[in-house]
Amino acid sequence: MIKKSFYIASLFLCSLSIKAQEKIGVAFIPMSFDEETVSKMEVKIIQETIINSFVASKRFTVVDRSNLESLEKEKKLQRTEAFMDSKESFKDGVSKGASFMVEGNILGIKHTNKKDKWNSNVTIQLKVLDVSTGEIITTESINSEPVAEAEDLKAIIKAHYHKDEMKAMEARETQLNQLKDNSDASFKVALERLSDNVKRFTGKNFPMRIEIVEWIGKGGKPQSAKDGNFKGPYKNFVIAAGSNLGINKGQLLEIVAKNMVSVGGKAIERQQKIGAAWVFSVDDGNFSSATIIEGEKNIKKAVTDKVTFGVLTK
Repeated sequence: MIKKSFYIASLFLCSLSIKAQEKIGVAFIPMSFDEETVSKMEVKIIQETIINSFVASKRFTVVDRSNLESLEKEKKLQRTEAFMDSKESFKDGVSKGASFMVEGNILGIKHTNKKDKWNSNVTIQLKVLDVSTGEIITTESINSEPVAEAEDLKAIIKAHYHKDEMKAMEARETQLNQLKDNSDASFKVALERLSDNVKRFTGKNFPMRIEIVEWIGKGGKPQSAKDGNFKGPYKNFVIAAGSNLGINKGQLLEIVAKNMVSVGGKAIERQQKIGAAWVFSVDDGNFSSATIIEGEKNIKKAVTDKVTFGVLTK
């Protein structure tokens, strides 16, 4: 098996990255909004959409606001004299369970009617804070506009998807871009598009570090890098993450290398992306197969030069 240390391309990402099989505790606090332009029902639906998007990624243990309030009440209760000698004293679930807080702000909801056809767009701002320090880790505005796949990626998708999968993907894309007969229907579709974009946000800001367990040689034969006759890396490889960690067919991966650079007499760690890969098969809950779509020569050189490198989800 290939076992290497895995790193990310920036200190910011390093603070948020997680190893495969680990989950990050995230707590959500109520979204802020303009009461004159946004209804409480819309706020509730949008917040639930965002939370569900985090949950769907399977990278997080989610603690919502109502649970936080219950935890705080329980902690206050157990600080009273009656509980001082209890062996079942309450553990600090907030600090232990949530490493990050997510604040949301609804910037706008727009419903457009043209020739009796409706289109809706939702724009939000998400802010991630470190629970222990209160430091703002990242903030980003996200809207519900559809994001088209790059043309080169579409070619790769076509090469690996079956006809039925292509039809289902194209049908969903059409459905998400189609104008609707009323504002309720268009708002529902906008929320689905928003969910997709929030998942992109979580993938970018909470990447997972994953091990490559083997390269897939010619004829689909797996080959370990420890084999004496190993001539890889090959174009395809297997990673130690599957459906249990939210890996999906079509997911993008970054391949990142690490090396040490001397600057002013000091050794500084430099991380850089050397390639990209695309998951073409989720084998089971623990393993998936991917193919290199960018930087194949760089990756081969990294193996030859024994450079430390690894895989990150996007």
